[in-house]
Amino acid sequence: MRELDGNMDSYDTADVGHLKPVKQSVERIADKALSAASPQSPNAQSLNRVPFDDHSQAATTLPSDNPHVSTSASVMSVELRDRIIRWLQRNVPISRLQHILRVEQCSIELAQCHQLDQAQAAQAGLMHDLAKFFKPQRLLQMAQAEGIVLDPVDMANPHLLHAAVGAIVARDEFGIQDEAVLDAIRNHTLGCPGMSALSCVVFLADSLEPGRGDTPELDVLRQSSQQDLYRAVWLTCDESLRYLLSRAQQIHPRMVLTRNWALGLTHKKTPAPAKIQSQ
Repeated sequence: MRELDGNMDSYDTADVGHLKPVKQSVERIADKALSAASPQSPNAQSLNRVPFDDHSQAATTLPSDNPHVSTSASVMSVELRDRIIRWLQRNVPISRLQHILRVEQCSIELAQCHQLDQAQAAQAGLMHDLAKFFKPQRLLQMAQAEGIVLDPVDMANPHLLHAAVGAIVARDEFGIQDEAVLDAIRNHTLGCPGMSALSCVVFLADSLEPGRGDTPELDVLRQSSQQDLYRAVWLTCDESLRYLLSRAQQIHPRMVLTRNWALGLTHKKTPAPAKIQSQ
């Protein structure tokens, strides 16, 4: 779940230079990812998700044992992916970069499962956390300059704006003009009523990628995400809300709206039980 972000890095640690040192440098992990994406690399067509925990320094690519799974290298411009990863290695810590690469791959796999555009899923997954380590004041300033209407919960918790600001960075820094991709970046944290299937994919990939853990609850959500995107969004929101309520945390109204929207769509798909005719 996205609430476990604290296990990977801290919302407060906006300046990467203040992070605790890690055994494996960001440059090394990014170089591995770029090498795997290169057309000359034997791994270019065989990236796979990697299990993660806070203490591992596992490589970010492994040979895939599913020949039908498309990879970021095959659905996304190598040059663009190179630029994005080089930017990320300067702006996020290694643990966050590993998470981002897993979200990218998970997004691709969910897009394939639901017959969606895998190139769009790869782009949105790779860029979903571009603004994750921007300082609170920078997030607020960029959001206000863009004309984004801020909720009091946003003002009290500026880190929630990293999704909307990340879309601004994707547009201005990397020239992304595809509104479906930009929306998927914007909506990956809180969701949005009426959001596209692509946005649902990235929302779920962020919460359910392998690094989030391996619990019975997560297993159920992962299975649901492959069967029904809207049901999975509803159930994932429920888990997030339970977590926040149990810790007396503020809840953004948009997550509640997203939950209710997804729940409504799920119920529409469920046939009503047949009425028993009285004799």
